[in-house]
Amino acid sequence: MQRTLTLTTPHMEGPDVEMAQRLLEKHGDYDGPISGEYDVLTAQASNRAQFRLGYTKPSQGFGTPLEKFLTGAAKPTAAMNKLSAQRKASQTNVSALRKRALAQMIKLIGTVEDPPHSNHTIVGKWYGLQDEWCAMTVTMAYVLAGSTGFARGSRWAYVPYVVAAARSGQYGLSVTMDPQPGDLVCYDLDGTNFDGSNNHIGMYEKRTGPRSFQTIEGNFGDTCNRQQRSLDDTNFAKRYVFVRVSK
Repeated sequence: MQRTLTLTTPHMEGPDVEMAQRLLEKHGDYDGPISGEYDVLTAQASNRAQFRLGYTKPSQGFGTPLEKFLTGAAKPTAAMNKLSAQRKASQTNVSALRKRALAQMIKLIGTVEDPPHSNHTIVGKWYGLQDEWCAMTVTMAYVLAGSTGFARGSRWAYVPYVVAAARSGQYGLSVTMDPQPGDLVCYDLDGTNFDGSNNHIGMYEKRTGPRSFQTIEGNFGDTCNRQQRSLDDTNFAKRYVFVRVSK
C-alpha cells in the first residue's frame, strides 16, 4: 500500500481501496459492494480483520501490515495467534447468546395488545409492567435466552436506560457501529439524543443493503413484527444507536 486507508470525509477512493475490499471479502470480513470507496462498511471490515488476526488495538484503517497478513506475505506472531484464539472463543459464546435471543424474538412475532391500543400484552405480563413494551420485548427475549445483563422486572423497560448503559459499558452492553444479528437498535424519535421520552428499540436481524437493515420490534403499530429500516430515514429516527450485547 502506498498510503494508509482511513475513514475520511469525503471518503477515500481509488484502485487501492478496491484491492483492500477484495482482500477483505476473500477472508470473509467484508460483504459490501466492491466500490473503490473507503466507506463505513469497509472501515468496519478492516477493524474486524485486525480483531480476528489478533491485533492488540484494532483500528478502522487499512495499511501495509494488514495487506501483508491478508495476502500471506506475513504471518501473525505467536502472541497475535493466542489473542485471536481467546477472542474467537469469547465471540463464539456471545454469538450463541445473540442467536438464542433472536430465536426468542422471532417467537414473539405476532404478539398484539389486548385490548387494542391498551399496551396490555403477554410481554408486559411477563415483565410485571403493562406499559410501552418495546424495551420489555427485547428484555424478555434476552432473559429467556440466558442473558445476565437483562433482568425481568428491572432491566430494561426504558430505552434511554439501555443507551446510557451501553455508552458507559455497563451490564455487558456497548455501542457498536457494526451491528450483528441479535444486537439492539435504539431510535431517537424526538431529536433529544435519548434525553426525552419519545424513543423506540428493536432487535437487529440482518443487513439488507449498504444503509438498510431488517429488525424485529415490539410495540410498533400495537404488535411485534419485522420492520425494514434505513439509516437515511430521518423521518422515523433522528439518531440510531446500535447496541452490542455481550452477556
